[in-house]
Amino acid sequence: MKQVIHSKFKPMKKEPLFVALSNQKGGVGKSTFTVLLASYFHYLKGYNVLVVDCDYPQHSISAMRDWEVGNIEKNVHLQNQLVEQFGTSGRKAYSILNSTPEEARETAGRFLEKSGLDYDLVLFDLPGTVNVPGVFQSVINMDYVFTPITQERMVMRSSMSFVLAIREYMHRHKDVPLRGIYMFWNRMDKRVSKDLYNSYTEIFRSLKLPAMETVIPSAERYNKDFGIKGFFFRSTLFPPTPSALRGSNLDLLATEIETILKLQ
Repeated sequence: MKQVIHSKFKPMKKEPLFVALSNQKGGVGKSTFTVLLASYFHYLKGYNVLVVDCDYPQHSISAMRDWEVGNIEKNVHLQNQLVEQFGTSGRKAYSILNSTPEEARETAGRFLEKSGLDYDLVLFDLPGTVNVPGVFQSVINMDYVFTPITQERMVMRSSMSFVLAIREYMHRHKDVPLRGIYMFWNRMDKRVSKDLYNSYTEIFRSLKLPAMETVIPSAERYNKDFGIKGFFFRSTLFPPTPSALRGSNLDLLATEIETILKLQ
């Protein structure tokens, strides 16, 4: 397999971290957490964030941004909130680029080369299958990969196969940029028996697979876009509000990721 290890672009003043949300199983929350983490880090933590939507051809994150902009254009209250947010924080909306998986780094590189900003973090949303051309190559050329997993057995088997394959490739190719791949539990339903969770946690330990401490609960807010009456959670234009964050564990996940990436 041909590798694209070194960028052909000129060195920048600051080298941002390239981070992907990826899993070979679709529907586990990759796009959702790309948006949530981008908005949390950009609007609340003050990092300069760029998002590259590689989920070709639907480009769901770009579609979300377009949908939000359309709604704001029709709603004076939302317009005022956006103006107030900019006046308070001085943070403009982060850019969202569309790309194919094969051209993910090149798309980001061209944008970063021309930008006057120093970026801290580039988040990539990759398709939910490694069979899509360029996905595996993009994964191994990230700095870090975070993989959401759920309690469903088929999801777990697929996720473990994905992480093990990536880890094996890293062991055989020491020169790849990828520094680490981390799993985190998503949609944990407290009403469901924890036997499966405990069993897989033991398997992770035995295989020395890194699983993050933060567990994301099953919550309806993770399935809703934009916000109403000042309640924002999943949005590309607004950060999660304090009331929306409460009990979501998103802030805990972001803090743990921030530590792994050494952004602090």
